[in-house]
Amino acid sequence: MKNYNSNNGNMVISEPLWQLYQDVYFYPFMSTSHYVNGAIISLWNEHGDILSSYKNKKIQNRAIKLISRVPAPIKYLYGGNHDMSYRELSISLNISLSLAQKLSQRFNQRAFYFVENDKFTLYNSFNLKQCYTFKEPIAKRMKRVNLPTFNSAQL
Repeated sequence: MKNYNSNNGNMVISEPLWQLYQDVYFYPFMSTSHYVNGAIISLWNEHGDILSSYKNKKIQNRAIKLISRVPAPIKYLYGGNHDMSYRELSISLNISLSLAQKLSQRFNQRAFYFVENDKFTLYNSFNLKQCYTFKEPIAKRMKRVNLPTFNSAQL
C-alpha cells in the first residue's frame, strides 16, 4: 500500500492510512489530566512499518535519550485501536507545535497528535496543512482496558 502521495511538492498521507490515524484511542499510564496539552508522538514502528519488539525497543531507547534533553516531563501512553490489540508506545510532551513536528520527523513518524486545552488535532509530520481536528476532547479517546497479551503492532 502506498502511504504517501505528493501534492504540489507536499507529502500527503494516503486516505486509508489517514483514516486509521483518526481512529485512534489512547491508554494513559497516568491520570488523564496529565495529557491535556502538548504533543503525542509514537516511539515505535518508524516510517509506518511494523517492526520487531527488539527493533522497536532500540528505536524507543534512542528516542528517549534524545528527548531527555527537552525541558519538559515525559509522559507515556499507548496509542492504538479501540481494544488496544494494536498499540504503540508513545510519549506526551508539553511542547510547541513546531518542536512536535521536528521530533516527529526525527523519530521517522508520519503523523503526530497535538493537544491544546483537551482538544486534539492529528497532523502530518511533513505537511501541517494535512490535519484533522477531532470533534470530541481527548479525554473521550482515553481508555483503560485490560491490555491483550498479543500486540499486532510488533512482529
